[in-house]
Amino acid sequence: MRIFCKVILFIIITIQLGCSIVLFNGPSRETVSQLKQKYAVKLASTWRAEQADALLETFNAIFLNTEDTTISMTPSVWEISNKILEDDVQIESIKKLEHVTIRSDVFYIEESQEENSQVEPLSNQRLYRIVAQFVTKNWTNTPAVKLILKDGTDRNAIELVLEKMYGLSLVRKETPEAQKIGQKLQKYIGQIHLTQFKNEELMQLMSVYDKFPKGLNKIPKLKYLALSQRAPYAGSAWIVADCVEYADRTFHIKNQNEFQRIIIHEKAHFLWEYALNGKLRKQWSDLGGWQKTPKNRFGWSNTRSRKEFVTAYAHSKNPNEDWAESVAYYLIHPDRLRSASHTKYDFVDRVMQKYSDGSVPFKRLQQLED
Repeated sequence: MRIFCKVILFIIITIQLGCSIVLFNGPSRETVSQLKQKYAVKLASTWRAEQADALLETFNAIFLNTEDTTISMTPSVWEISNKILEDDVQIESIKKLEHVTIRSDVFYIEESQEENSQVEPLSNQRLYRIVAQFVTKNWTNTPAVKLILKDGTDRNAIELVLEKMYGLSLVRKETPEAQKIGQKLQKYIGQIHLTQFKNEELMQLMSVYDKFPKGLNKIPKLKYLALSQRAPYAGSAWIVADCVEYADRTFHIKNQNEFQRIIIHEKAHFLWEYALNGKLRKQWSDLGGWQKTPKNRFGWSNTRSRKEFVTAYAHSKNPNEDWAESVAYYLIHPDRLRSASHTKYDFVDRVMQKYSDGSVPFKRLQQLED
């Protein structure tokens, strides 16, 4: 009888302990409250703390710099499911309430990411795309502009978010912008074969741009995005045309680390041109051992070891490419940049810290010292 009682007591304690662990791992009251008050989002009981925190951070990132005093969202209930869902999400309207179901593996590190990746498990593009899709269909009121969504399309809303958050417009065929950019680039690459971004491709872009510090969301001279067929490179930063051009094949890259590197790399070229003054660019060039060599194909050479560069490409051309690669790895794999060169990591880190506060208008840095 005593043994039976001890077994029952053990089972009760185990159940209680298990319940405590589940409750302890649940979302915090603050996170639940913010999601409800700011975005009218209610979480089902299956959410864990880190998942709820990631959802809140993603909502906050999407609404960053929209200058909204009030965000009016359709009330919604969010659930997590093990079911296979197309595009990772299912959104249904039931009695004036949006029901959003997310695939559970959205919150796992993707297989394409390396084992030593320093990317946080919950900091991924899939969650960003889900929230952006929901927002562009349900964000219906801002003080500055009404979003009028016709026929269920969310394209206008996506482009508005792209413009408000990042100051970017899309280059379309047979428009004055396309003609102007085409004329500027003709002597470099000939004719541009423009095509149109898909909605999910734009959300992919925004999810990567979100990795930059808040103060680098908008760069005044970076105004346009173009998507091209038969483009020679996966991405090209055209400073002369205030434009970044991506090849349509770029958005079919399965390795998300490589995709993110390309997107960040091209934007980083605009930072080289407009965030760093001549003195800082020289400091960076000296860190990499770069020397101007007119006879060299790329106009530069260095005698430093390949091991001091985060990639072979960073080592192969000039300090501008070295910078763009270093910024990309700083935001995706900071440890890899740090292991290649502590001094380069510190340099990039100090630049990023200067722009960490989104309330400060963008301006060219004159020095890194405080």
